[in-house]
Amino acid sequence: MQISLTPDYSLLAILVIFVINYLVVRTFFLKPVNDVLEARDTETKTAEKLYEDAMARFQDATEKMETQLHAAKREAAHLRDRFRGEAGAQRQQMIDRTSGEAKQIVAEADEKLTSDVKVARDTIVRDSESLARLAAERILGRAV
Repeated sequence: MQISLTPDYSLLAILVIFVINYLVVRTFFLKPVNDVLEARDTETKTAEKLYEDAMARFQDATEKMETQLHAAKREAAHLRDRFRGEAGAQRQQMIDRTSGEAKQIVAEADEKLTSDVKVARDTIVRDSESLARLAAERILGRAV
């Protein structure tokens, strides 16, 4: 039994069929699948890029809003302190004014009371003298 190492024409036909089969599979199956995979990869990369850009804009906007918020809080604290100072000054003015008015009212009342006391003392002295004279006249039975 002898082995023949010369290829026959069937090997050549199989090789041609394989190449034709490869071209058909590559053209109708592999290329569309690869195109879809590349399109998905491109869309994924584009979506990631858009996401990163949107996140960067979001971070910038957040930082800007936080900066504005802190500035507004500082301004509000400044205004609150200023209004508290003004209110304290106005309160002190009102206290001073009412204290002055109260002192004036007390001084006027003291002056009126002093004059009323003087009038009452004068009246008491006169009435006591006339009562004393009347009592002496009754006790003595004659005019004094």
